[in-house]
Amino acid sequence: MTDVLSVLWTIVSFIVGILWGLIWFILSDLLSTLLWICIAVWLAFVLRYRSFGHGSLAVLRWGRYGLAFLWRWIRGRPGDAPIVMPQPQTRIVREYQRRIPLGYASVSEQINMLIVLLIIVMAHV
Repeated sequence: MTDVLSVLWTIVSFIVGILWGLIWFILSDLLSTLLWICIAVWLAFVLRYRSFGHGSLAVLRWGRYGLAFLWRWIRGRPGDAPIVMPQPQTRIVREYQRRIPLGYASVSEQINMLIVLLIIVMAHV
């Protein structure tokens, strides 16, 4: 009796092992691909918002809206309530402009004025 059970256990475990190996081969590639897609989306948000913190929060916010839409779609009610996308907040940035003393000219401006002066002198000659 134990010989029959051990043979059956060997056959079943062999078949289950092959099936699990095939399933894990497919799942591991799928999970790896999904992970790289998530990393690419996160990097896109980080570059869009120019900050790791703001980009990560944007990924979480948009992910929440996506999961809510997916959940309503699975339940068969995608039109229950429209998804309200967040409006981008506009910030008014006041740029600091350094006061330049009167009579100060940069090297570039001085060279430009020298060229204009040379053109005027050559025009009168």
